[in-house]
Amino acid sequence: MNKLLLTAYGFSTPSIKYAAQKMIRENKVTKACIISTSWPKEKEKHPQMQQIRKELRNMNIQQVDFLDVEFEDANKLFDYDLVFLNGGYPFYLLHFIKKSGADYILRKIYQNGKLIFGLSAGSIVMGPSINLMQYLYPEDNLFDDKDLTALNLTHLQVYPHFKEMLTRDAAIKDKITEYENKTGIPIERLNNNQALEVDNGMQIFLG
Repeated sequence: MNKLLLTAYGFSTPSIKYAAQKMIRENKVTKACIISTSWPKEKEKHPQMQQIRKELRNMNIQQVDFLDVEFEDANKLFDYDLVFLNGGYPFYLLHFIKKSGADYILRKIYQNGKLIFGLSAGSIVMGPSINLMQYLYPEDNLFDDKDLTALNLTHLQVYPHFKEMLTRDAAIKDKITEYENKTGIPIERLNNNQALEVDNGMQIFLG
């Protein structure tokens, strides 16, 4: 059983929450870990981190810990039934996932049938690459990383907060379409009330 949950904004609707609870129940999750690396300064103190921890605890998960792979041993991830890749900065998150060796560990965890959930940046790095982010936001690549290969747990490449981002940059719609036309890679646009469940490669849209 290989399942992923790619969300734009966490457990933001009853259908997304129900899907998450079902996956947690079926996998008998008792210990979960939230990777907090994606917020460089705030880490686990960021309100989003605390909110996700609270919601996972409310799903009857007995133990919910934080792990920052920038500074902590990524091998600790093997101790958990569920790993949650939180939102924040995708370049920063992927840089330290790879530097710490967490990329290999997460692939192994997924192959072993354990659950991996993502929120925004966390969902982005579960795909084949973050090249779309480089195309849209090259200024965010603080480490000037050239290899933007991501975890490749799924072929899906998502762009979260699509509707919300349109209010900030009306041209984002055309920019993403332009990227698709140049690369031939389809991009799944997710609004804050949407998510994708991946069940053994089968895609289930949650809205």
